[in-house]
Amino acid sequence: MNEQIFIGIDVAKNTFCVCSSPAAINLSLTNSANGIKQLVKALKTHSVKLVVLEATGGYERPIVAGLLEADFKVVVAPPRQVRQFARGIGELAKTDPIDARVLARFAQLVQPKPRPQFSHKTEELADLVRRRHQLTDLRTQELNREQTVRHRQVLKSLRKMIRTLDIQIADIDQLIAKHIQSDEELSNKDKILRSTPGVGPQTSAMLLSQLPELGILNRQQIAALVGVAPYDLRSGRFAGQSRIWGGRKEIRNMLYMAALTAMRCNPVIKHFSERLISQGKKFKVVITACMRKLLIILNTMVRNETSWQSEKISKNN
Repeated sequence: MNEQIFIGIDVAKNTFCVCSSPAAINLSLTNSANGIKQLVKALKTHSVKLVVLEATGGYERPIVAGLLEADFKVVVAPPRQVRQFARGIGELAKTDPIDARVLARFAQLVQPKPRPQFSHKTEELADLVRRRHQLTDLRTQELNREQTVRHRQVLKSLRKMIRTLDIQIADIDQLIAKHIQSDEELSNKDKILRSTPGVGPQTSAMLLSQLPELGILNRQQIAALVGVAPYDLRSGRFAGQSRIWGGRKEIRNMLYMAALTAMRCNPVIKHFSERLISQGKKFKVVITACMRKLLIILNTMVRNETSWQSEKISKNN
């Protein structure tokens, strides 16, 4: 009862497996509200230090929410990191119970930083932003199909679907705007973010929903979390090119588009990019550096609760 244990949960669509390290819990439960209640009840009979799950396309979200509401410390680990850990400890087989056991050992040996509990408003905003992303992906697919079709009826069907998606995207945009305005904290952060040249409503909504750590972490941590921090590649006399690795892909994609815009209309980012280009840097290096700089500026602004002021920002950055 007094020994602290680490929990690993391997999540599938309909079920999830639970293991602990040291061995004390070994469960297989349904991925449902009742299964989550059973999980919380079982964990509360032990001294749980940390719970680790893998990101599994959203199936883990109800479990994470239930554990956070029950005041457990939770980490959603990148699958690639966990798989490399498994290979590192010699665990090459892959089944649900084995994966849960690997996650428990990962929790015990690595002890990644627990995920902070964020408000229901932030979680609901994340659902809206994800839905908008899904709709825009569908619209892009239909537009691409439209370019290759010649049959009149098929073209008519495609264009009708595109118009329908346009209407749904517009509706989602209104819901996102209303949702942000209904919460004082989200609204204040949104005003700060959108005061920055190059940051529009979609970039702001993505950052608010998918990067709630913005303004909480320092510049190195926030860059690493998003995946725009360069990592050195050196060994002996070999000096390779630094590369970015990991991070949150959706935020990085949105930040890429924001940085492209900022390179044209944001005086600080424009001057920074021009300086790098004059030094002969490749475009990929320049855009990545601009993404990182823009993110760090936004992180500082949210932390200090200050809107865009180009003169002060150019001096401090």
